[in-house]
Amino acid sequence: MTDKSYLLPEWEKTRSILMAWPYPGSDWQANLVAAQRCYIDMLHAFSQVVDVWLLLHPSIDLATFRQRLEDTGLNLARIHIENSVMYNDTWTRDYGPLSCNSGYIQFQFNGWGGKYSAADDNRVPSNIRNWLGASPIDAGFVCEGGGLETNGSVLLVNKDCIVDPLRNPTMTEDEVSRQLQRWLGVEAIEWLSNIHLTGDDTDGHIDTIARFVAVDVVVYAGRNAAHVDASSLLALHQQLEAIAAKRGWSLFELPSPQICSAIDGRVLPATYANFLLCNQHVFLPVYGVAEDALAIAVIERACPSYKVVPVRCQALLEQHGSLHCATMQVMDITP
Repeated sequence: MTDKSYLLPEWEKTRSILMAWPYPGSDWQANLVAAQRCYIDMLHAFSQVVDVWLLLHPSIDLATFRQRLEDTGLNLARIHIENSVMYNDTWTRDYGPLSCNSGYIQFQFNGWGGKYSAADDNRVPSNIRNWLGASPIDAGFVCEGGGLETNGSVLLVNKDCIVDPLRNPTMTEDEVSRQLQRWLGVEAIEWLSNIHLTGDDTDGHIDTIARFVAVDVVVYAGRNAAHVDASSLLALHQQLEAIAAKRGWSLFELPSPQICSAIDGRVLPATYANFLLCNQHVFLPVYGVAEDALAIAVIERACPSYKVVPVRCQALLEQHGSLHCATMQVMDITP
């Protein structure tokens, strides 16, 4: 990496989207059919706009799987399947390679502070070097892509999932800051703190609560006094207002629905902030609730030059993630 290298914001041109298929026997087993149906919906939506690199667990027969996708009407010319790479879970956002203007990098992934097995996930970036065209450079410390949000010069992060003794036990906040600035090329870091949605086992990833859609525009999970996380949502609003006033940013407030599990009734970390920007499209997770229409309207106002594509993602909430978590954009760069 050079001093001029920086993490590309999500609105830069995307070459491909990396995903990993939910497989039998994984954490998805309790709602596997619904989760796989959601993945097919995402594949349909994404493949209209961009190529998809899809990891298929080696336990699944490739020919049978390709026929399944063909039977749904998918254009397999835009979906590139690799079934020789092992992975533990499907949240490619957190272990996939990060696109900088000078090449690809990877952080170490330890299952969000050792909560889950992640050794296979951690090897994915180097195991897809044939797709990338080069092996990513290893930054050498633990961090997840879902914890990082950039506009190209400023990094917006939630401290709770970045400065963590279960991720980097020997590193102070200052040391973490220096490493992030070194590898991501940002001029400054804006820290949020003590923001956490019930059911979110990432310790508060920024991509669940606040996102850049332009250099000076942030969309975020809005206030809801009736929500179990009302205090966190209010704190998020207050912290972002202070940062936006200092930076001259515009803020757009999304609704924050309270959605419970169809399996066991627990509160799920439902958020519309978990959208994906890709080649002048916004792929927006929706959940079949009344707040969906307002979320679409807010994104349309915040992103007037983008086409908004809603994708039903309530099945993903059962494993505490949503659309952005299940994807990692690979930018159109020359490594």
